[in-house]
Amino acid sequence: MKSGILSGKVEPATHWAIIGLFVLMSVGALSFAQSFFIPVVFAVFLALIFSPVRRWLGRAGIGPALAGAIIMTVFCLAAFITLYVISNSLATILSDEPQIMNRIQERLQEISGVLEPVREAGKQIEEMQANNEGPERVVVREEGIFSLWAETTPYVLGQAALAIVLATFLIGSGDMFYEKLVRVMPTASRKRTSVGIAREVENQLSTYFLTIFAINLILGVVVALAMWALGMPDPVFFGVIAFALNFIPYVGSLAGIGFAFVMALVTFDSLFMTLAPPFVYWLINTAEGQFITPVAVGRRLKLNAVAVFLSLAFWAWLWSFVGMFLSTPMLIALKAFTERTPELSWLDTFLQGRTECDPEDNAIVSEALDDEGADVCDAPDAIPQDELADNEEQSGDDVPDDDEDDRLAPAIT
Repeated sequence: MKSGILSGKVEPATHWAIIGLFVLMSVGALSFAQSFFIPVVFAVFLALIFSPVRRWLGRAGIGPALAGAIIMTVFCLAAFITLYVISNSLATILSDEPQIMNRIQERLQEISGVLEPVREAGKQIEEMQANNEGPERVVVREEGIFSLWAETTPYVLGQAALAIVLATFLIGSGDMFYEKLVRVMPTASRKRTSVGIAREVENQLSTYFLTIFAINLILGVVVALAMWALGMPDPVFFGVIAFALNFIPYVGSLAGIGFAFVMALVTFDSLFMTLAPPFVYWLINTAEGQFITPVAVGRRLKLNAVAVFLSLAFWAWLWSFVGMFLSTPMLIALKAFTERTPELSWLDTFLQGRTECDPEDNAIVSEALDDEGADVCDAPDAIPQDELADNEEQSGDDVPDDDEDDRLAPAIT
């Protein structure tokens, strides 16, 4: 009598062990072959995000291939302008790096007298080490940032070219992915479920990022005007980095605030003017994050803040800076998949923000927290219950329906 995997039955412990090994091997593969996976994943997300634009151009009489070329041309021009402004301003700043570092040190000493004892102690330690005779030390000079750019630029350009070309082909293929997906599914119910999941991922990604793009564009303009009003140098640069960094949750806004503080420290003499630019930057970014984005994006795409941070940390660890940009689309795609998959409804519950729950559940949580007035669930469900019921009914239908398959066939030929 056969048992275990050979009999088709797997013990729960073995089942979870296999899943754990698969996850570990997948993470290892994504890390080892990141030079291939990063541009491929980036291209897939670009194709999904710009699918509504491609369909809109199609209704205007423009074919998918031409639409893909137009979309990616505009995208490349926008990316080039953004990178040009950032790199040009950074090159100007780095050319005066010694003067800037000396200025920062002087300002910090003026602002805080706490640094003076530390500096004196450092001088004494250096003098003591200089008086002691010892073997000659070899100082290894690190490569400058420009030489580092020269080494990494061909690699980055190669990945960018792969992503752009692949995204152009994916957008130009139209809805071929949906047609292939329908063909490979065995039953009509699975065809509909699979297409529904793919369309949900596409809708949520495109809705979220096209909305965030518009919000970040407005944010960049407001930040640039604010920096100009405060007398900061190169306000356009601050607007561009505010636009670009805001695609990275949490870390992007902190980086922008820190950079505004450093440049204000170098530019102004008074403490008030030194603190004003980073405070205004923080104020604008907070207003955008707390009021504008939640209203524009809507509660349906609201994500758990802890899940967003963990996703950011994981993908930053796996794929470095590029992973920070891709962390949110990865999480949105996962959430869209779990919404349409009843077996993963528990994961969807953890990924989404605060949602409406049963009064009995609310009472149980309040009792556990010793707070009878606690309201732990205050937002509507991320997906209507009638849609979830339809999905469960479709997922439970594993019996092939030849009549429905025949009716679907003409639509995909």
